[in-house]
Amino acid sequence: MAGPRLPDIDDIMSKIRKMNIEMTSPYNDGYVSWGIKQDLYLLKFFLDKVIADAPDFVGEEDWLKDKEQELMMEILKK
Repeated sequence: MAGPRLPDIDDIMSKIRKMNIEMTSPYNDGYVSWGIKQDLYLLKFFLDKVIADAPDFVGEEDWLKDKEQELMMEILKK
């Protein structure tokens, strides 16, 4: 296979979900939970920069609108 070998998005999201579970676990103290939250912040800042530096693509705006609507529907269902 040609090109770079990219990580599986499901694997990345699974690891982030595990971080969330550990961060909110009542069995962890504030030091552990705060450290995990700091890591999530660092990841967010990194992704914000990567996305800001990325070019715009055809269909991107429509895709983002669809995802925002899906998110809004999830919020309204709660």
